[in-house]
Amino acid sequence: MEDQPHNADLPALLEDARRRLVETGTRNRLIHVNRSATRTKAMDILGARGVDLFDSLRVQGKRMRFLPREEGPEEELDLDEPHLSPMLREDLETGRGRDLYLATRLGPEALQRRLLTLHADARTAEEEQGVNILYLAIGFLRWYESDSSQVLRESPLILVPVELVRDDRRATFDLKMRDTEIVTNLPLQERLKADFGFDLPDIEDDEAFSPDSYFADLEDRIGGRPRWSLDPDGAQLGFFSFSKLLMMRDLEAAQWPEGAFEEHPVLGGLLGAGFDREPPLFGPQEPLDPRLPPETLLHVVPADASQTRVIEEVRAGRNLVVQGPPGTGKSQTIANIIAAAAHDGKTVLFVAEKMAALSVVHDRLRRVGLGELCLEIHSRAANKKAFLDELARTLAAGRDAPEPPEAPEALREARDGV
Repeated sequence: MEDQPHNADLPALLEDARRRLVETGTRNRLIHVNRSATRTKAMDILGARGVDLFDSLRVQGKRMRFLPREEGPEEELDLDEPHLSPMLREDLETGRGRDLYLATRLGPEALQRRLLTLHADARTAEEEQGVNILYLAIGFLRWYESDSSQVLRESPLILVPVELVRDDRRATFDLKMRDTEIVTNLPLQERLKADFGFDLPDIEDDEAFSPDSYFADLEDRIGGRPRWSLDPDGAQLGFFSFSKLLMMRDLEAAQWPEGAFEEHPVLGGLLGAGFDREPPLFGPQEPLDPRLPPETLLHVVPADASQTRVIEEVRAGRNLVVQGPPGTGKSQTIANIIAAAAHDGKTVLFVAEKMAALSVVHDRLRRVGLGELCLEIHSRAANKKAFLDELARTLAAGRDAPEPPEAPEALREARDGV
């Protein structure tokens, strides 16, 4: 690996891979949301100012309730004047709790069904992928793909990460913001830059951020574009996936030291020249005991001979792929690899497509007393406060690390029959 030539094409290959992470076609809901569709899992919020929604959820941290319309044919509903029950209408007209309600176009039963679906799908996505995909979109850019196009595109601008919280007293769900960052709509930013040379402003997620200022800046930028407009008060609750977008941003060359990508041997192997085949450390039928004294085996969970071979190949710095059907001990092997790497003074980034795979390995390490080695950056632990709390706890625990045990001479003697 160290002798591989410098790959001059690596930056271009990496940029191509980076751009393929982001879908900029109109099938991506971050590029186009059909707000007129009725058969959708999303839910429009009516009659609210976008700035007020942001203030209630983000600044004040309030839980907001959903308002159904009165029963009746949906096609008779004026979307700008949602039909409310008399009690709720009185509350809103008198100003009592106005900032706690989210008016919808759905009747009571339809609203409950929609909320149940949103809640179940959001929970499933988080359990399987380890990320939240439920957002409240505030503000929409209205644009056309060309001067001759008659198809209106509407793109969400400010996406507030939210969750549906069960309200047992009312047998329904409330909406509250999650403690995670608000990020720029990167696919839209890429699409507008590539097609129109238009710079969608970044969202700076800090206390100074104001939707009013953001929308005013955007209004100025689209001023010279015919038929483009802004709906600052449009709002929709729905699913938007950002996981690949964050990967794309992390892979920007500007985020890394000069030459970090071009000179990286693993990236060069993956994207360019491939990897040189190396002879295995052990022969196919070679006994392992003569080569591996017990004091060098760092198995925190049981490992058979085939798993031990994999662990030692990784410790030797080899690049390899391990395949096997479910139940063959891959998660055990990964747990042992992580423990051995930590013993050897290395750090490990363990990634998986499904959160269940991360949880299995984390649980194994935790059960053998190595939970302090792990810093979770998935599921509900993936927010700044939880991250910093976990980091502080781990650093504090490191001060009380126990003394390592002595060499297992008795084990070696028992194994070798000495």
